[in-house]
Amino acid sequence: MKSLNQLAFRLFRENKFLVFTSVMSIAIAVSLVMTMALFAVNAKQTLQDDLRKMYGDMDLALVYSDENPVENEQELLQMISDHPSTVAVSQALVTQTYVAPLGGEVYTLGIENDPIAKSRYKTSADLTEETVVITENLAASLKLSVGDQIEIEQDSFEIAEILKNAQGTGIAPDMVIFALERAKLFHEEELSYFKNETTALMVKTAEETDLIAMANEFKKIQPDLRVDIIEEDETAKSNLNSLTLFIVILSILILIVTAIMVISNFDLFIYKNKNQFAIMRALGAKTSQLAKIIRIQSTMITVAGALLGLAIAYAADQFLQSIFGSWFSVSLTQESFAWEVAIPVLAVASLVIQLFLYIPVLKSSKILPLTILQENEELDFKNNGMRKVALKILWISSLVSLLFGVILAVDESARAMLILLSGFLLLAGLFLALPMWLISLLDALIPTSGKFFSRNVLIALQNLKPQVKKNSFVILSISVVMIIAVFGSVMLSTIEHNNTDYINEQFSTSVVITSRIHQSEIDPVKLSEEVRNQVHGVQVASVSTFGGGELFVEEGTMSFDYTLGDLKALESMKIVPELAEKNLAEAAIVSPAFAEKHDLKVGDSLSIGIYSDEKQQAEYVATMVVSAVSDAVGNGEVLFDWQAKALNTSSTNFNKAYVNAVDESVAMSSLETLTSMYPELIVNTHAAALEEASNMFLQRWAIFILVLIILVVSVMAGVLNTLLNNILAKRKEFAVLRTIGVRPMGIVKIIVTQISFYLLIGLVFGALCGLVFSLIVSLIDSGRVAIDFPLMLGVAASMWVVSLFIFIPIGWVMGNKKISMEILSDNK
Repeated sequence: MKSLNQLAFRLFRENKFLVFTSVMSIAIAVSLVMTMALFAVNAKQTLQDDLRKMYGDMDLALVYSDENPVENEQELLQMISDHPSTVAVSQALVTQTYVAPLGGEVYTLGIENDPIAKSRYKTSADLTEETVVITENLAASLKLSVGDQIEIEQDSFEIAEILKNAQGTGIAPDMVIFALERAKLFHEEELSYFKNETTALMVKTAEETDLIAMANEFKKIQPDLRVDIIEEDETAKSNLNSLTLFIVILSILILIVTAIMVISNFDLFIYKNKNQFAIMRALGAKTSQLAKIIRIQSTMITVAGALLGLAIAYAADQFLQSIFGSWFSVSLTQESFAWEVAIPVLAVASLVIQLFLYIPVLKSSKILPLTILQENEELDFKNNGMRKVALKILWISSLVSLLFGVILAVDESARAMLILLSGFLLLAGLFLALPMWLISLLDALIPTSGKFFSRNVLIALQNLKPQVKKNSFVILSISVVMIIAVFGSVMLSTIEHNNTDYINEQFSTSVVITSRIHQSEIDPVKLSEEVRNQVHGVQVASVSTFGGGELFVEEGTMSFDYTLGDLKALESMKIVPELAEKNLAEAAIVSPAFAEKHDLKVGDSLSIGIYSDEKQQAEYVATMVVSAVSDAVGNGEVLFDWQAKALNTSSTNFNKAYVNAVDESVAMSSLETLTSMYPELIVNTHAAALEEASNMFLQRWAIFILVLIILVVSVMAGVLNTLLNNILAKRKEFAVLRTIGVRPMGIVKIIVTQISFYLLIGLVFGALCGLVFSLIVSLIDSGRVAIDFPLMLGVAASMWVVSLFIFIPIGWVMGNKKISMEILSDNK
């Protein structure tokens, strides 16, 4: 027993570097799988924490209004309070109040002084009948601070707190918050027609409550009640779905690259063990003795690598987060290391890797020595015919799965699964086809390199061809790095571009001036003149709030929403297309959907009416002409000019003004006087909104970015380790080349050429696979796909530069070693 243990460790001592690289391979593989598992847990928890920060202690919101009232408000409150799953209930009233300094009404909220309301609306002040809370934008516009007085609804209130505005949402609304009982008094005279005193109930439930079942229970009692489940928030669900998709795909890619790295890096280890065991078998060693040696060696390597991988994963989770957070200037929630997740993952990953190491060599120890050596020297794949058949099956299956997913899937989950399956089947087919494509590529490159490049390049490529089997695993390792980088960057870039697109939709010009109140009394013509006077050389165009119109058609009348605007200025600023009708008082710009619905084209006439409450029917007021069809109409359906006096009703007040300024900062400072004259106005700039949205993107998706960086760096380390093992396995070949006249610098050139070939083919192949895979996955949630080409080039360039720094010195050392010693080294 003792001699076998000594023999096992002696084999370790004789192959120190091989053992070291094998341990590092396991460490990288284990740390990758563990990092992915921890990321899945931490990222989901982070999103849930973000949801809790947004909505506070509230789990359910029961919403009603005058248009959608509840029959007995107190009975509903009592029923919810008595429910066994209810921990606490908080009442809220949503209304509007007249703010005297603004000269109009502002969105208003009445809440109770309880933990649910305070956590939901991020307040800390205990409100009384004489105090209010206002938003930051409103306070800045009115030049108010905590402790100042503000006149609302003919009464004076002290400002108890100023809330920060919601970030990353473009143009944020203003809000005033009162104590609930005080907010109710504002409508005391109108309570006769308001059916309910409040408009929402916020409910905190016990843990493990089935919120959907609870919501359905309330809906059965009050069918018209709107029940919002916070966990079902659309934004949160979208983020969680994106996270889940990201985790699933990235996990599968990590498993692929881990398997490739293990197979490729242990190839040399298994090769040398097979050689040694064949010799031992020839000398009379028993299978049980060899099994003992194999068990000792593989267990020691696996345990050492697994523990090192655990240390790397722990360091990445605990220390790298803060480092990367400081680099990107984002705050990351520091979670405690999830040992309950890490230990099971460590055990499973170690067991799988142990099988990779133990079974191939153990199997070889049971066959004849000569057969072992013959199998050990096989360099090419077997059964190319079967490979081609499998390739066709994979590609046809991928196409069929994609068609079923896009065209015939009955629900979203089935659609997503089929599209994902199609993507992975396509990847499997591409991976299987790579060796055949490599042979064809080398067949084409070798004759060309002999004509246009040096002899060393020709030798390098010729030496690659007999080892396509080994080279394929190396190139696939590199390709998966690129696939991970491309897919991750495409996903993150697409999310960021969608956020940017949303901001851009709100800003047709660099500066947008909006009114805080719906019933603004500002004269839009006068306001435009004021802006032009204060900021020289700018273009200004104003737009109204929504008005309700009636379109006379053959079947009768059809209601639609319209806005008024300065069409001439909007046309000159290229916000709307060129108008066919020059008489602006009769011009109408319709949305594409409105034009399609009513079969309208440029030049058609529209008979417009306004609904009369007195006559209880639509009254004809004007005939307008379709002058353009454009998406610039916005959320409404038709855009008229301010000159259409018959349509300029009490509901079409000033809403916003588009300002086309060359220098946003100059415009902002110049318009400060304007906001002093009209406190109801908010001046928003495109650049500031984009910067704020970008900061929010980094905060929200920092954990994705962090893990993506760690994964790419870790896999790159594994790939470089694979390349190093591959080069070291060819020491005997390089020694033979030196005996036929290749100089040490020639050996360096051959190694650099081979490494560059691996990288170039792997990176290009991986980039193409990543792009195709990303495009297929994007079909799950159709939209614009953003590709981060600079990041792809950065990953490729960094891998190549790092490879040169590593392999040029190695090549120089190998080129200067004693030929007599190198010629005796093991080789494949």
